[in-house]
Formats: sequence, structure tokens, C-alpha cells
Amino acid sequence: MKTAERRAKILDLLAERGTVRASELARLFKVSEVTVRKDLAVLEREGLLKRVHGGAVSQPRALFNPSFEEKRYHRIAEKKAIAEEALSRVEENDALLLDAGTTTLALAQGLKKHFSQLFVITNSIPIALELAGTPFELILTGGTVRHHSGAMIGPVAVEAIDRFQVDKAFLGATGVCLTKGYTTPNPIEAQTKRAMVLSAATKTVLADSSKLGHATLARFAKLEEIDELITDAGAPAGFVERFQRQGRSITVVPVDPEKADLA
Repeated sequence: MKTAERRAKILDLLAERGTVRASELARLFKVSEVTVRKDLAVLEREGLLKRVHGGAVSQPRALFNPSFEEKRYHRIAEKKAIAEEALSRVEENDALLLDAGTTTLALAQGLKKHFSQLFVITNSIPIALELAGTPFELILTGGTVRHHSGAMIGPVAVEAIDRFQVDKAFLGATGVCLTKGYTTPNPIEAQTKRAMVLSAATKTVLADSSKLGHATLARFAKLEEIDELITDAGAPAGFVERFQRQGRSITVVPVDPEKADLA
């Protein structure tokens, strides 16, 4: 098992249980407790958990807005599965808006492998770097850089996005709530996402199942303003049923755990 996959599974166990023991993790992953303690130390430095005697406890979500690199450790296989499904929505010569985020980065990596002619606008520095060597027409929005995510947001980004009308936008969300809609913790980032929603003919949100059923601070779209939500098989059945009952389109994709490695 690769280091990134092991750390992702540690975070998943913490999300389920709230606490883990180093000795148990060592047995589960067939590694030494020294290796596990090193994993826990790295994840604690990144703010993803808190170490306690003999193990670790989860970091309260309400106090934590994870960085881009921190998110890359979490739900890797789910994000890859969602990105692969999103690829099937893209056609050669499409004009696309790609929101900042780790799942949209996974989509960008797929675009790079499967397409030769696309027009791509993004507010993500990591996505721009990923696509810089491709033959795609690539535009960066500009804007104020959020250093922990590499996202460019704010009035400059909004003004740039408003100049375009694209075929498809692919966005991330921190929360997907049946009553509050699609949300993100940062109000300025919400304004930037909102501009993307208004500038695209088709809007798709890519959100793993951990994002479903709760709202964060700032809404950027109502449920009815997004054409499709793509999520993974961990989505609660009750959420999916109620989402569909509201007439909204949701695609739930299976997850291959063998793909839980970083690109």
C-alpha cells in the first residue's frame, strides 16, 4: 500500500470513528508503529487530526478549512472515479470552465490524456500547471490567490469569467445541502463560483459523498441551478432519494480502491 493511500484510509477511519489507535493501524496496514506514528505526525502538521497518547482523534470540521495538498490525501479513489465519469460529459473542441479543487484537478489530468482540442478557462494554478504543456487553449482568470488552495478569486477573477460564455463548467463544492444548495466556506470564493455558474450553458458539480447533507458558510448555487451532481457510491441512500425527488439529476459512481493513489 502506498503512503498516500494509507494516510487517506487513516482519515477515512477517523471520519467514521472519531479516534484511531496506532497499534490497530499498524496491524491493519501491516506496517510498523513507527511508520504509523510518522503518518500521524504528518497529518497532524497539516491540521487533519490531533495526536493523543496511543493514537489520534479527528479534527472538528467546523474549525478546519483544508488546504489543496491536505485534500489530496483524502478520498483519492472517490475523486478519481468522479473525474472519470465527468470525462464522459466532455467532447472534443468544448469550451470549459474548471473550478479550483482536487477533484477538478483529477478531471484536468483526464482531459490531458483523452483530448487534443479544448478551450479551458480556470481559476486554479495547479490545474493551469497541469495543462500548460497541452495543445489546449488555456486561460487563467487572474485574481487574488488563496495560498492554501492555489485558487484565484475575487473581483478580478469574476470580471474575467464574466467575459466568456462556455459550453460546460465543472465545479467543486464543500457542502451540498437539500435546503441550502451548493456551498463553500469562503464568501469571496462563492462569488467566483457564482460567476462560473452564470457563464456556462451546462453546470456540473463534482463532490465526493463526504460533502453531501450539510452546508458551509456561503451558497454559490441553488440545487435547481446546477444541471448534474456527480458523486461516489458512499452517498447516503436517503440523500440520493430526496435529491432525485426534487427533480435534480445525480449520478452515483462506483469506486475502485485500486485507484487510490496520487497522480
